[in-house]
Amino acid sequence: MPEENIHIIGQDEIVLLYELLGIDGTILDDPNKFLDEFNQLIKNPSIGIIFIALNLPDTIIDYLIDFKLNNKKPFIYYIPDIFELKIEEEDPLLKTISKIIGKILI
Repeated sequence: MPEENIHIIGQDEIVLLYELLGIDGTILDDPNKFLDEFNQLIKNPSIGIIFIALNLPDTIIDYLIDFKLNNKKPFIYYIPDIFELKIEEEDPLLKTISKIIGKILI
């Protein structure tokens, strides 16, 4: 079984912090370039986990959710901006999860 690596995509401070821990990363300040980088990473069979630490528009969050529902690998983890005020109301992933839970409970 080949070794699987972790890769992080995000803003420079977060990526550099993870690189200090030995995790490779890609610095992106422009969310519009995210999909190009993401699509390159998912083609690499040595990448088993992708951390995403970048504020992304809802359309890209929807794309990531759809990708994850239809693909087992690589594992995708979207790291919310924990310093954002009212994170439970503003984070697109948490909003999507809340909508899904609301539909299940009704």
